[in-house]
Amino acid sequence: MDKNVSFKLYSVNRISRLKTLSRVYKNKSILLLVFLSIVLNLSAMINQNIENADSLYLGSRFYLNIQSDAELKDVIAPDTLTRFVIVDKQKLTETGKPSGIKLTIAALDTGEHTFPSLIVKTVKPSADTLKTRPFTLTIHEIRAPGDSALVDIAETQKLKGELPYWAYYFIAAFLVAALITTIILLILKYRKMRQAMMTRPTVQIETGPNWKRALDALYKLKEMRLPEKGLFIQYHFRLSEIMKLFLEAEYKFYANEMTTREIKLYIKDNKIFEAKEQAEIVCWFEGCDKVKYAKHIPGLEECAERQDWFFKWLMKQSTRSESSIPEKEYD
Repeated sequence: MDKNVSFKLYSVNRISRLKTLSRVYKNKSILLLVFLSIVLNLSAMINQNIENADSLYLGSRFYLNIQSDAELKDVIAPDTLTRFVIVDKQKLTETGKPSGIKLTIAALDTGEHTFPSLIVKTVKPSADTLKTRPFTLTIHEIRAPGDSALVDIAETQKLKGELPYWAYYFIAAFLVAALITTIILLILKYRKMRQAMMTRPTVQIETGPNWKRALDALYKLKEMRLPEKGLFIQYHFRLSEIMKLFLEAEYKFYANEMTTREIKLYIKDNKIFEAKEQAEIVCWFEGCDKVKYAKHIPGLEECAERQDWFFKWLMKQSTRSESSIPEKEYD
């Protein structure tokens, strides 16, 4: 009797332990399945295919398409990528959704070379580092080893903002024409100035008091209307010549052969005029010299002011002599 009872108790305990172990294994299986699903969700698979890589030459381009079930962000090239260069990266879309990245790659060296693995970044973090598979390509030479002729290894690329080739010929022709025109204008201007400086006719002075003869010459110069014709240099050469001839005839020194500086020193040393009048005369001569030698182009008003000052100064000179003022009016 005791043996039967103990056997039954042993059976019940064993069945209880088996049930407990079954529940534990079941829970572990569930946890393992959950873990595997999380890992699979975090991991992403990539597919790659190569285009236009059958016959490659130096400078030729081929394409590497990288696709994945996860959205790709970027592709990073390693430092070992020295025989090739990634020219362009383009994101691919399928039915409006991102489907991968297309790389445009150019060959930089001839021979058989291995294209290394590239690191692929996804928009969402992945459990594993995604990499492309390395592959080997053969890059052929464009010409025979003994051929020394130069050839292009790729198509010519236009720069941003580059003009058509014919536009450069037009610009060069325009610049040459502008340069020639400028040189011609400068030569004509130089000849005109040279002619104005060389053609200085001697002023004909009639007999009579020195101030009257200078005044008559001034009348004739005004009637020529040289400033209105744009002949400013000729006008100021004749105007200053009348003044020098007057000084030479009136004060007996070679004023017509002197420069403004020499006239200034002479009248100062010989005290011909008062200091104020001397300063006015020198200033008047310097104004004429600016037009004659310094390429100053005066206005008509400036020419008229210089002529009026000379007329009034001659009138003052007439009062210093015993002769009367001429009846002719200076308008």
